[in-house]
Amino acid sequence: MSAHPTTIADHRRTLVMHVMEDPPGRYTWRIVVEEKCGGADCDSMIEAATDYGSQAEAEAACWAAGNSMLEGQRAASELPGMYPKDMRH
Repeated sequence: MSAHPTTIADHRRTLVMHVMEDPPGRYTWRIVVEEKCGGADCDSMIEAATDYGSQAEAEAACWAAGNSMLEGQRAASELPGMYPKDMRH
């Protein structure tokens, strides 16, 4: 998720999850929520309330926050490019 955002979705919303380094050596995350509201889309943004000492910590926190907003949990192994093929089961 560092260079490119990760997208996960359910039937009601799509989450575009970003992890950024700001300031150098500290990481934070942001999720753009694209709601499917009938005929119109209602977008909003959720940002981390704190920063993290590593990219991995920020990615894990972002993933947990995003998963809690969806109906049904998503596993990182469901997403192409999240892990090398030899790590998938």
